[in-house]
Amino acid sequence: DPASKTTRLQEIAAQRKLDVKEAKVAKPEAEVRREAEQLIADIGAPMSLTECLSAAETSSWRLALAAEFKRASPSKGDINADLDAAQQALEYTKEGASVLSVLTEPKWFKGTLQDLKDVRLKTQAWAKEQGVRRPACLRKDFVIDEYQVLEAVAHGADTVLLMVSILPQSRLRALITFSREWGLEPLVEVVTVRELKVALDAGAKVLGVNNRNLHTFELDKQTTALIAKALRETFKIAFGPGHSTKILALSGLSMPEDVQECRDISCSGVLVGETLMRASDPGAAIVELMGSALSGDAGTGTVGALPVAPGAVIVKVCGVVREEDARCAVAAGANMIGVIFAKSKRGVSVEQAKAVVDVVRRFGERKGVVAAGPRDAAPATVEGLAQRCAELRIACKRTPLVVGVFMDQALDEVVETSVAVGLDAVQLHGSEDAAFISELRKRLPHAWVLKVVHLPPRGESDAAGLSEELRSSLTPHAALSDALLLDTAVKGSVSGGTGATFDWEVARRVQDEWGVPVIVAGGLTDENVGELVGSAQPYGVDVASGVEDAPGVKNAEKTTAYVKGAKRARVSA
Repeated sequence: DPASKTTRLQEIAAQRKLDVKEAKVAKPEAEVRREAEQLIADIGAPMSLTECLSAAETSSWRLALAAEFKRASPSKGDINADLDAAQQALEYTKEGASVLSVLTEPKWFKGTLQDLKDVRLKTQAWAKEQGVRRPACLRKDFVIDEYQVLEAVAHGADTVLLMVSILPQSRLRALITFSREWGLEPLVEVVTVRELKVALDAGAKVLGVNNRNLHTFELDKQTTALIAKALRETFKIAFGPGHSTKILALSGLSMPEDVQECRDISCSGVLVGETLMRASDPGAAIVELMGSALSGDAGTGTVGALPVAPGAVIVKVCGVVREEDARCAVAAGANMIGVIFAKSKRGVSVEQAKAVVDVVRRFGERKGVVAAGPRDAAPATVEGLAQRCAELRIACKRTPLVVGVFMDQALDEVVETSVAVGLDAVQLHGSEDAAFISELRKRLPHAWVLKVVHLPPRGESDAAGLSEELRSSLTPHAALSDALLLDTAVKGSVSGGTGATFDWEVARRVQDEWGVPVIVAGGLTDENVGELVGSAQPYGVDVASGVEDAPGVKNAEKTTAYVKGAKRARVSA
């Protein structure tokens, strides 16, 4: 349709066609062919992708991890633009990745062919030293020409991605044949059952099912299951362990439950990119997602709220008014975005809050609220709070949540505003009692509820003197809330954002001695959040004024440094 709008995928494919044309002028195909032959002579021929996947199927994980390196993406912008590809890939390799996917498209993904070569050389050298099998290297790009396959071989690739969505069947068949002539079994990507038929007719053996529609960039994690069902029931083709046909799930996999679902439908591998690229500790992220390759445990996703593992602290940025500030915070890795409806210098209108919600939902690739689970799943006790906190961490790790902050406002106002804006969570910052919270739960059964408990500023009281008073304040709220937030109470100001800290030893004792997870607020900045996380290991941290240029105007550099500082902090000795 000449009147239809060009999709981003079509735009990228068209650009890559121009790129290939220019590359052929700069370096003739015969020269690239010679480079490919020389590299094979120097460091060895490509390994079999099918054999690599088959070996992973017999591991404790029961499938392969294809760990991806990508600095940016069209849907998310910069992800971690300054990372070194080879070093990141080595971290993946040490934790058991069987395939290393390297984006080499330069404009939208900020990748290079040199990244691919560096990854191959560094990980092969390490594997040789350790006496273990090296991972297979995938050139992930928009491959439309044999020239790109030769480039891949010349830079150490063992396989290339071929996308049915941008290749006519005749081109797909030719590229599959050409790849195999050079010892590469290509990973053929499909999104629909129609594309699956095209791939099978072209002779594809290793199928990558993209859960993301690259025309619309919408994500549907059920796509892999639908394709697997069609392969088995419609096309009568057996796949997985013991079979030559393999399926890998691509895109949108971030939790152990996602990986388990792939195991359940006989996937031979999962490709994980953004989750690992954003992780402060990619090795720990792999262990959480997949299980320990050394211990033989598969990931279960049953990590408790306490103690807080490195990088697992929940990070909240509050007092967000502007869309660009919300976008910056979630891109940096924030788990919660707070919008204030109480009287405050950072207060928002319903329309401003809706705009923030829209930004956060687009980033998290969702259309509705993230609902809290059934309240009867965890007992209404202090002990039950830890379970609810663990569930909240899982929810806001999958996708950032928007928290509406209220203070001593009428119940009807809280409910009506929450529904109108589409809030995921409600934070009660005033003197709301247990009866108020109980009624709020009835009126908003799917909303997460956070309750603030105020503490005197540092120097006005110490941790030891607060014990009984604090316990009496925490107990009734802990029994009904999904998370508790400790904030500094300053005379003359009850709305937070004062820039004053309390004694962080209180937070440490509350968690260590009482087993009550807490989010710490009050006086945090990009400069001191790492110290807090390293010393007290709080369940979460919350900032408002500490990353601002003016009330409601966040500083992008400070916001990013605050989020990353919290995630990267390590426990003090």
